Amino acid sequence: MPEIRARFAAMAWPVSGLLCLVLLWQGATQTGLVPSFLLPSPGSVLRALLRATGEGTLWRHLAPTLTATAMGYVIGCTVAAVVAALVAEFKWLERALMLHLLALQSIPKVSVAPLVFLWAGFDIGGKVVLVALICFFPVFANTLAGLRATDADRLDLLRAAGASRWHVLWHLKLPSAARSMFAGLEISTAFALIGCVVMEFIGSTRGMGFLIQDASSTYDLPLSFAAIVTLGGIGLLANAGVRVLRRRLLFWEADAQPRPAAQGGSGG
Repeated sequence: MPEIRARFAAMAWPVSGLLCLVLLWQGATQTGLVPSFLLPSPGSVLRALLRATGEGTLWRHLAPTLTATAMGYVIGCTVAAVVAALVAEFKWLERALMLHLLALQSIPKVSVAPLVFLWAGFDIGGKVVLVALICFFPVFANTLAGLRATDADRLDLLRAAGASRWHVLWHLKLPSAARSMFAGLEISTAFALIGCVVMEFIGSTRGMGFLIQDASSTYDLPLSFAAIVTLGGIGLLANAGVRVLRRRLLFWEADAQPRPAAQGGSGG
């Protein structure tokens, strides 16, 4: 029962904040404080969302965005984790690659988007490549930091016992770095969606970015806002999914949480 109340309280705050935001939004549009051609009312956005869903417009543009985002996210995060493990294990590889990886991260990804389109195509390929590039560094940096923070005493113990490099990496270093790795995965969920939409802004005939741009060019602001709200909801769901996966895989974190002391005892 206390756990249910705690979860309800945790949900009550963000829901209350959302309701206050919608009420302020409605008040600003209804009183004329903000003109409707600049900010559509929540009701008009909801109607546009329902209309686009019923007509199939939303699904037609949502599918390619989600597909490219998911593919780029998986590829970028997987490559980042592998490269981080290799760099942590081999010092010569760190000396050879680290400077180049930092330089790559310093380049604004939007600036290379036209080149990515030329190299990988204007369809799903270009979006997947840019999303993978955007997702790479957060996972790489967090995984590398976690691998380097492995407990030295446990590391010495396994090495003294004759454990192989692979055994140490798989059974000690990766579990120790899992928390940091999932922090990078959570950051990358938002970046992945942003990268895909930006690519659709630049050159695409399908996707949520194209839908937002097309709706804005025809002054259909309710539809544009409906697409933006949809992307926000997808971002929240993706982040929540990573959090659920973290709780399932890192089960030892839940076991390590302090449990409330049992209350009771008879009065004297």
